[in-house]
Amino acid sequence: MRLRLRLLVGAAILCLLPSSLAVAQSEAARHHPVPVPLAYTGPVTDAAQILDSAQKAALSSDLAGIAARSRRRIVVATAPRLGSADIAEYARNLVRLWAGDDGVVILLAPNERLVRIAVGSGLERTLPDAVCRQIIDEVMLPEFREGRLFEGLSHGVAALNARL
Repeated sequence: MRLRLRLLVGAAILCLLPSSLAVAQSEAARHHPVPVPLAYTGPVTDAAQILDSAQKAALSSDLAGIAARSRRRIVVATAPRLGSADIAEYARNLVRLWAGDDGVVILLAPNERLVRIAVGSGLERTLPDAVCRQIIDEVMLPEFREGRLFEGLSHGVAALNARL
């Protein structure tokens, strides 16, 4: 009987260990944010160099119009590599640095096939995670899968604008 109890307690501890490690890692990430090696070059920061000049100009124009109408800032960023950085934390840091509390960042890492929408704290009710995930899944990813990165980003910006 005691052996069974010990085995059950041991199994319970082992089950809880991964989740407690994840909590500890996320706490550490909050205190030590992921560094952002991207240099801000404007509302469209294309470090991965996936956009031509006309596409970049069109997106920049759309983003400037949104900022003028809504007083909310959307930034589109592409990164050639994230390395070991978590895309969610990376994008949150970009929001803090580049967009502010009432801002949004669309981060695309095309070489790693990752995309994330991060919102400032002032927009969390307007653009909750579920809405951002839906925009990515239903609006952006179908275009990305067809190799149309500009269209995916442009349609994502339009969907965010509709929600703002």
